[in-house]
Amino acid sequence: MGFWAVLLVGIFGWAPALYPGYWQGWQGFVPVYQLTAADVAAADLWRGTGTLLLAQPLLQLGLDPVQATRTLFVLALILGGSSVYAWLVGRLGDRGAGLAGVGYMLLPLVLDTTYLRGSPGEAMLLGLAPLTLAGLAGWSERRSPAGAAVAVLGMVWMWHTQAGLAAATTVWLACYTLFVERDRSQLWIVLAGGAAGLAALLPLGGDSSPPPVPFFDHFAELYILLDPAAGWLGGTPVRQPYQLGGVLLLAALGVAGGLSVKKVPAALSRLLWFSLGSLLVSLLLALPISAPIWRLLAADLLFTYPWQLLLAAAPFLALLPGALLALFPELETAAHWVALLVLVVLGSLGALQPEYTQVQPAARPVALFGERQILVIHAQLTERSSPPSALLEVTWQPLQPLPVDYNIFFQALTAEGQKVAQLDMQPLSEAQPATQWRPGQILQNTYSLDLNAAPPEVPLTYLYGYYDWRDSTRLPLVGSNEDKLVLHGR
Repeated sequence: MGFWAVLLVGIFGWAPALYPGYWQGWQGFVPVYQLTAADVAAADLWRGTGTLLLAQPLLQLGLDPVQATRTLFVLALILGGSSVYAWLVGRLGDRGAGLAGVGYMLLPLVLDTTYLRGSPGEAMLLGLAPLTLAGLAGWSERRSPAGAAVAVLGMVWMWHTQAGLAAATTVWLACYTLFVERDRSQLWIVLAGGAAGLAALLPLGGDSSPPPVPFFDHFAELYILLDPAAGWLGGTPVRQPYQLGGVLLLAALGVAGGLSVKKVPAALSRLLWFSLGSLLVSLLLALPISAPIWRLLAADLLFTYPWQLLLAAAPFLALLPGALLALFPELETAAHWVALLVLVVLGSLGALQPEYTQVQPAARPVALFGERQILVIHAQLTERSSPPSALLEVTWQPLQPLPVDYNIFFQALTAEGQKVAQLDMQPLSEAQPATQWRPGQILQNTYSLDLNAAPPEVPLTYLYGYYDWRDSTRLPLVGSNEDKLVLHGR
């Protein structure tokens, strides 16, 4: 019953990934372009998109890059939920493990990695970490060599997916084997997997790309992190991807209360205390109070945001709802179990409403401006003879919050470099200045140049780009010495 609940109820978690179009996550179309234009959307093995190994077989099966990327998110969610079940079924029982697996797939923290941030590297890591735990459980319970092999494979794959979070997950798993399992052989499996993952990563290059955002400016805010309305329909209007959700917070309180009043087997007690400790430690490290620790560890080289450490702890957080059944056996009745599953679903619906776009990206982006700040997806130039004019239709995405209300320039030049027309304005007039753009949001506008002053029948070249209106500094093109997009007319 528990495993079927993971497969069937878990559909709520991955079904939105199959809706038409693609959702407007923070990373935009970068994961898609990574499959088709890796020189532009370069992978950051330490803190960024990672290498999407599983996407290549999907492309070979005939899926287009958008379909392959969406399928990757689906597979990551299913892998994570089913692996949580396999890890915990011997510890929490069938229904407890099933509830934990469903809770993992529908945890707002996990769902927001997919639908709010749109990060396939981190989504895949969220599938691989429970797979590693399931492999360790197979070794612990049956001394299965296959279980040890699965654990090592999962860890190596994590390091190829996103090495920064893989390093944190390796430390977390090592602590788990020491404190909970108390099995030295499991510790050696974890250390061997981590060493193999790091060694396999070295030939790909160990340098970390420049941070996309200032690390120390992005600590979590406690009232948002612990917002009990997060995940529910009609909850917090402005969501953040580090919110834990009301169901998890209630489960943590229930587990803490149960441990304080009930006599619990030692192994289960260690597991639950470790999970509560994981919640507390990851929560504290997400807050500004932990800044000195992060600076000491130079963790900004491994992570984009401090609160990403919550992802490394996510499997241990998700087991808390399932642990309620082990602490309170009366909840194992069919009626109570179904009610808890319904509660988990209701507590996730607010995170299952991504904003979609029907824009279909080409094989390569038109341009990437700034420090990977603005991604131009389409740029269509049309010249008209009556009246003489040029129209430029642009579709773009911001990939990070912008610090300045950038202007655009659109110019027409003759072959001799004579400027015959020019337009300078805010990209969306004054309706939506650049500092209000949301990362991943699809934006479109059409710009018009009056070419009455242009010599008739003379070929024109058009320039388009972004600049800081305060000092006219232009945003450079990534991978080029240019600071403008060049388009050719008649």
